[in-house]
Amino acid sequence: MSVRIGAIAALGLALAAVFAARSDAALPPQYDRWNEFAAIAGENAIPQKLGLVDRIERAGDLSYRVYGGKCVLTVTLARRAAADAKGQTIIGPSVVSVRDVGEPRC
Repeated sequence: MSVRIGAIAALGLALAAVFAARSDAALPPQYDRWNEFAAIAGENAIPQKLGLVDRIERAGDLSYRVYGGKCVLTVTLARRAAADAKGQTIIGPSVVSVRDVGEPRC
């Protein structure tokens, strides 16, 4: 009987260790896509170069094509870890910003 209790306790500790090690869950991908879209929508250089925006299309990881009329330009994003007021990295969602707005191709 004591061997059985010891085996159950060992299994419980092993499971607890596995779940403790996997507590670094990532945010769902749609959360990242919405943050990327918000960064593009808030960039003033895009309508200045392109005019009215018709469509935003994901081209790759942190890369988007923005269409306006018969023209298209590429927007490249940057992602960095969130930081507090002192500049120290904090746990939380990453910060997305526009790194580069390409020239329109018509």
